[in-house]
Amino acid sequence: MRMSSLSALAGTILFLAMAIGWKPFLLARAESERVSPPVAVWPMAVSPTVTRPAPVAEIPNPTAARSAPIATPLPSTSISPTTPTTATTMATPSIAVADGNRVNVRSGPGTDYPVVGLFDSGIQAQVVGRYGDWWQIEYDGTPAWVASWVVATSGVDSVPQVEAPSVSTPLLQATAPPMRIPAPAVPEEIHEARWIDIDLSLQSLTAYEGHTPVHTTLVSTGLAGTPTPEGQFRIWVKFRYDDMEGPGYYLADVPYVMYFHKGYGLHGVFWHGNFGHPMSHGCVNLPTPEAEWLFDWADVGTLVNIHS
Repeated sequence: MRMSSLSALAGTILFLAMAIGWKPFLLARAESERVSPPVAVWPMAVSPTVTRPAPVAEIPNPTAARSAPIATPLPSTSISPTTPTTATTMATPSIAVADGNRVNVRSGPGTDYPVVGLFDSGIQAQVVGRYGDWWQIEYDGTPAWVASWVVATSGVDSVPQVEAPSVSTPLLQATAPPMRIPAPAVPEEIHEARWIDIDLSLQSLTAYEGHTPVHTTLVSTGLAGTPTPEGQFRIWVKFRYDDMEGPGYYLADVPYVMYFHKGYGLHGVFWHGNFGHPMSHGCVNLPTPEAEWLFDWADVGTLVNIHS
């Protein structure tokens, strides 16, 4: 009974509350429990996030500070190479004696002038003038002369022409009387270490060492119209090869030539083999092997005794 009364009382209170204004309270509570419908959210463009490393403080490297300095690079501008300037120098006029030869030095430009000296193989000398086919040089501080056809030359194109010494000067007369060819001698009268004897009658040549003959060969001397001169002479120049010319002939590369008087010489031949008979323009012709032997045996200054 009591329980029924309490229930009835609660219902009455509820009814009165609703009637006098509890409705807003109840509605507010109901709103608080309501779940709102989902709202559509449109996607937005999102810029990518770039992660940058945090700056790191630079720490000086003491080792790098002590390293070798870096070379400064050269400019990149291209520079064209230049050709070095060569100074023009004038060659000193000179002569030189070829290997294997010995050359007479004379007091004047000709074989009629006396010999004042001798140039051995390889000797060089400065040229100061010229006269015809002869070169003027300084020899022991005095003017002297060498034949142009017995030496090699260099830079002589501008060498001036000079006058030859006069044969009438007192000095020349005192030191060089007119050249006289000594008469030939018999072997017993000749006292030379080495000398050459030529017999025109026998057309033979004999090489002597003292009074002992060491080598003999047949030769061909001058014809009647171009005789070989007689007398005592000395070899004044030697050539392994030389060109020879005269009236009506020219011969190139004549072998083993030894001149003993002006243009007269002993030499080998290749244009005839008629030895033992006169054949030449005045020279003494030898078989080439014999001429080679004699060329190696004799020196400049060797006596040549020519007789009939």
